[in-house]
Amino acid sequence: MGDGQAGRSKELDDVRKLLFPNLDPEDGWAKIDAAVAGAADDERFEAIEELANRDLNEDLYAALERLRRAQRSSSE
Repeated sequence: MGDGQAGRSKELDDVRKLLFPNLDPEDGWAKIDAAVAGAADDERFEAIEELANRDLNEDLYAALERLRRAQRSSSE
C-alpha cells in the first residue's frame, strides 16, 4: 500500500485526504493516529471507524443543505 497506509482501509485513507489535503501522508496519518489514541474507549473508536466508512461527501452535502435551508428560514 502506498502513502504510508499499511493496514489501513481505503475509506480511512479517503478520510485522511479529505481532512488533511495539504499535508503529506505521514503528517496526516500522525494526526489521525493522535485522534485515535485520544479515543481511549471502544465506543469512541467505533464512532471514528463508522465515520470513516461513510460517504463523507454525501454527508457534508446534506449538512450544507440543512444549513442553507435553516438560513433561508431564519431570514424570512
